[in-house]
Amino acid sequence: MSKYSKIVLFLFIFLGSIFSFFQKNYLYGCILLLLSIIPIFLIFRNEFLLLAFLKIQKKDMKGLKKYLEYVKNPKLQLTKNQMAYYYFLNGILYSENNIFQSENYMQKALDLGLKFKPNIAIAKFNLAIASLSKGNKKRAECLLLEAQKMDISGLLHDQIQIIKIQMKKINIGNINRPNPYVRKKF
Repeated sequence: MSKYSKIVLFLFIFLGSIFSFFQKNYLYGCILLLLSIIPIFLIFRNEFLLLAFLKIQKKDMKGLKKYLEYVKNPKLQLTKNQMAYYYFLNGILYSENNIFQSENYMQKALDLGLKFKPNIAIAKFNLAIASLSKGNKKRAECLLLEAQKMDISGLLHDQIQIIKIQMKKINIGNINRPNPYVRKKF
């Protein structure tokens, strides 16, 4: 259901409650007035994103994918902040299977503006992993530092340390270094 149809539904129910008050039917007027709050709540909190967040708390990725597929056109159905979290949830969903698609979703989420620092830290951490897998060590280091600054609760502390250790082991930065095992031709 698009946000515009929710506004029309609110107006229809609200006008029905006003009509009930004019007809001196106060019980139905109060009930309709309370029911008119539901579409307004669902404009600012999309029902499918709320259900998707419940599924991600239970670590149910199939359920997460199911509820995210209900949002067919995010620009029409969601507000700007909701679109950021829609792309964030898609990035989490694809982070296990396709890190490059996850990178695109996380970048869109950061561009649209995630609100909470732990979510920003998770998005930057996923972007750092994608940059590292592409071979861009400098960008990965910058993103890991930003993720570490944003991680105020220490949720990603262990994962950041693991990635830093792995970055020290691999030597991506020295691309022009000659291979010591190849015999030189004279």
